[in-house]
Amino acid sequence: MQSSLPIVRQAHVELDAGTHRRLDALAKRLLAHEPTLNRVDMFGPSVRCGMSDAPALFFEDHSEISLFRTIEGSLEYRTFLLAADDDVFLVGGRRFPEFEAYCRDVLGLGAGTVLKVESAPDSRLVKPLALRCAENVAHLKTLCDVAEVNGGLNIFPYIGTGHAWLLASAIAAQSGAEVSVAAPPPQLTRRVNDKLWFLERVHEALNASASPLTYSAFGPAALAARIRAIASSYPRVAVKVPDSAGSLGNVMIRSESIVGKPLAQIRQSILDILSARGWQNTYPVMVGIWDYPVVASPSVNVWIPSREEGPPVIEGIFTQVLRGEKATFVGAEPSHLPKSVEDRILQAAACLAQYFQNLGYFGRCGFDAILVGESIDRSKIHWIECNGRWGGVSIPITVANRLVGDWTKKSIVVVQRTHLRMPPRSLKAILEKLKGYLFSSAHRREGVVLLAPGRLLEGRGLNMMSLADTGSSAERYSEAVMELLEVEKEEVT
Repeated sequence: MQSSLPIVRQAHVELDAGTHRRLDALAKRLLAHEPTLNRVDMFGPSVRCGMSDAPALFFEDHSEISLFRTIEGSLEYRTFLLAADDDVFLVGGRRFPEFEAYCRDVLGLGAGTVLKVESAPDSRLVKPLALRCAENVAHLKTLCDVAEVNGGLNIFPYIGTGHAWLLASAIAAQSGAEVSVAAPPPQLTRRVNDKLWFLERVHEALNASASPLTYSAFGPAALAARIRAIASSYPRVAVKVPDSAGSLGNVMIRSESIVGKPLAQIRQSILDILSARGWQNTYPVMVGIWDYPVVASPSVNVWIPSREEGPPVIEGIFTQVLRGEKATFVGAEPSHLPKSVEDRILQAAACLAQYFQNLGYFGRCGFDAILVGESIDRSKIHWIECNGRWGGVSIPITVANRLVGDWTKKSIVVVQRTHLRMPPRSLKAILEKLKGYLFSSAHRREGVVLLAPGRLLEGRGLNMMSLADTGSSAERYSEAVMELLEVEKEEVT
């Protein structure tokens, strides 16, 4: 791992020889069925999956995730905090020089070079940031120069879709240097971020009861029929756009609300809801049971190196804070589950991570689960989603590792609110108002770290983490900041 991105193992899970043989056989069978799953040779001989010691290019582009196309790049600066002085950061939305200065001067973090990629003024389509960069002659030359001078370049995309790999290919072809992409191969990236595909792997690696009862619906009539069938036996129905992320594609239907309704009405109702989210009539759609009661929502954060570099690194279990009927992610903190429950979670996560490594996965990965039951001790673990990318927990804990060496040296609370109402302010005014509550690499070794500027300055959201010596202190810092920023309202549906 690059020295600027420390990965710290927090849990050691040993898989027995029989489990290794079984997972290896599963991977070989899947690769035989889909041989292009882990291929990257089509991007040229100088592009590889992995990392080198060369400088890096960071960018966070959500536009290639389903339903995120209408969301402005309010979080794209989070990965600026992962960069070092000799790295490059690519920004596609509004540039915030004052936030860059805060990261460098107060936190001691951030890239040395920032490239702002403009959108074509007459374009009706949102082009992925990597593609826009590859088409920008000046920016492409800058990246090629960095690669030539340093004998290579690493690309750290938020998610390793094909456009990130095409950018790597363009840089390698023009510079003649080796370009490494710190993400899974593009086809594997698409698969792991698809909830339906992921649940199939859960059933293979673990068992069929390790996830909620789920079906694929390949058309509107089938979707409505399946919703009504599930509603006849269960109190809540889950409908999800499988390739979306977070809660944007989640719809929870209370069964009582559709009792006695004709299929045509059920069909139109769910289509209207999905369309309002930006869904483009793509199938299959995921439909199943919305588990209840849920007593916890753990997330396991993993770094998966190449097989020759050793087994997957488990960095910890976090409990996600979810609100509203869509289970909107609004924050996270380290898990304090009973050891017996954590051991079961870690064993399952280690199996999934090893399976993915055997398939050729490289880079960041997170596995989300829910604990279902009346009590935590007797709960069932249901795996629901894989985040085959950087995210709302993996970015903060990596930033925390950079700031304090190991995030477990401090208590940490991650806050991600996107529907707040508070007075808009300049960053200068915000930093002045929060004086005494902000973490500083040089002067104050606990406090709040601001992770993104966009919604914060507009008075519409907050993305931060608190680092403190105790959990209660970390919570107090978060609460104090919310109060100082005069948060009036949070709308979570």
